[in-house]
Amino acid sequence: MQLHDTLDARPTRGDAAPSSTARFQPWLRRPLAALALFLGAAGPVVAADDYIYVVQAGDSPWNITTRYLKSIDHWPQLQQYNRIISPEAIPPGTQLRIPVGWLRSRGRPVRITDLQGQVEVLNRGVAQMLERGMTIVEGSLLRTGANGSFTLQLPDGSRSLVGPDTELRLGAARQVAASGGGQIKMELLRGYVENKVTDKRRSGGRFVIDTPSGVTAVRGTRFRVTEAGQVLRTETLEGEVELRNRAGRRIMKAGTGISAPAGQPPGAAQALLPAPRLDALPERIDRLPVSLELPAVAGAVRYRTQFAPDASFSVIESDRLASQPQARAPAELPDGEHRIRVRAIAENGLEGFDAERSIVIDARPEPPFPSQPAGGSVVTDDAPSFRWAKVADATRYHFQLATDAGFQQRVAEQDGLAEAQFTLPDGLAPGAYFWRVAVTTAAEGRGPFSDPQGFRRPPPGPQAEPPRLGVGGLELRWRASGADHRYQVQLSTDPAFATPEHDLQTDGPALSMDAPAPGVHHVRIRSLEPGNPPGPWGKPQQIEIPRDYWKTLLLVLPVLFLVL
Repeated sequence: MQLHDTLDARPTRGDAAPSSTARFQPWLRRPLAALALFLGAAGPVVAADDYIYVVQAGDSPWNITTRYLKSIDHWPQLQQYNRIISPEAIPPGTQLRIPVGWLRSRGRPVRITDLQGQVEVLNRGVAQMLERGMTIVEGSLLRTGANGSFTLQLPDGSRSLVGPDTELRLGAARQVAASGGGQIKMELLRGYVENKVTDKRRSGGRFVIDTPSGVTAVRGTRFRVTEAGQVLRTETLEGEVELRNRAGRRIMKAGTGISAPAGQPPGAAQALLPAPRLDALPERIDRLPVSLELPAVAGAVRYRTQFAPDASFSVIESDRLASQPQARAPAELPDGEHRIRVRAIAENGLEGFDAERSIVIDARPEPPFPSQPAGGSVVTDDAPSFRWAKVADATRYHFQLATDAGFQQRVAEQDGLAEAQFTLPDGLAPGAYFWRVAVTTAAEGRGPFSDPQGFRRPPPGPQAEPPRLGVGGLELRWRASGADHRYQVQLSTDPAFATPEHDLQTDGPALSMDAPAPGVHHVRIRSLEPGNPPGPWGKPQQIEIPRDYWKTLLLVLPVLFLVL
């Protein structure tokens, strides 16, 4: 797609001043002035984007042409275009209209003011990696990688932020001789570019982005352009933007955008979605990668999150999309203060207004990985031990134990631990607990705490009352530990309960069973709470089952009578 008669700055017949033999002769002025007056009556319609030149004392069509226009051939056209009757007596302060295409300009270098990631420039078939501070010239092709971005500082003070996965050619970067205004043309082959353009309405300047799907032209505004899959998307944040292709033309005012497929007339401008609210985001992030919930924006189907080192957003450290109202960023973001920018994306692909604020990342050194006790576990030890992964360059560890996940009610805290473990010196009461640990290194200082690991310290297991041994057998009773609890009872002649002779379950805090074999037995009980692991075993008790000597005597007496 080409934009004709806008940025063609090539001189047609010499930028140098004409020789004395080619000077305008005074005796020709009046006839040509009359001819210009006659032609001016049927002159062209004045274009809205003409450069306005304010006449100074001594100015004439001739010397204006020799100083500022591309060719001496333009002087009669200039006189005709402005319907000048007396070319030798133009009053100072008169405003003359000059088509932008007539203005003389010269190429100016473009500087890379900031750069992030992988960016290369291809000039005359030679590729090289871009560096901050380098200058590029007209015709250069620039490419960014998946994490690459850079800012172009243009001759007129305009700035363009080129995003990741973008291919852009610098078509023209010229400065108008008459005003110093810039005439900029870029070819966006694919990707994304965001522009802040200086006001060109009175300078004869022009800023044009040409894409395979259409052309975007401005004269002072802030706007974004994306070329993706033969679709041109333009979003106007400030000022006014013209979008055109072979099928039509549209003007977009601030706060609107257009998604224009190649070969189709641009549709009506659509209102951009409002900026998401970021006031609920934390001031500090201590976990990477970033995934933060956002209030949904009505009409949004996706959200774009960008991070930058500072408010200038001259480079993009991270550019992530999310299908849910979330702000996302990768784990590679460095610690320090950053600028976060989020915008909502409509179903037509147009991206809305930016929400922006400062945010601090303080995620390093990364916390150790907790190992024991694991999250959600049941700890039966009176004084449990805590263990975590060892960090190679750790100088010390910081341990915390609390009864709440926010660690407002801490019951134990120990800083300056040299080893990756800690054992509570005193017993721990039954209840729910949370623990976490942080590490300090010489290179990065103290890092954030690990995610809280919750565990439960259950009440001690039931303790059997003194057993009752009767004619019906053995009867055991104990205190109930919960209304819906069941109980497991084990009896074993082995105090270690390696292979208990009896392993029974009951719905209540009592058990009746046949009397076990005579001798010494050990009994232990634990509660079974629905939905939770079994509780700890109560303290084992020892039961002695006496021998029934009367039964033995009744068996022996008949034998004795026979003998006698």
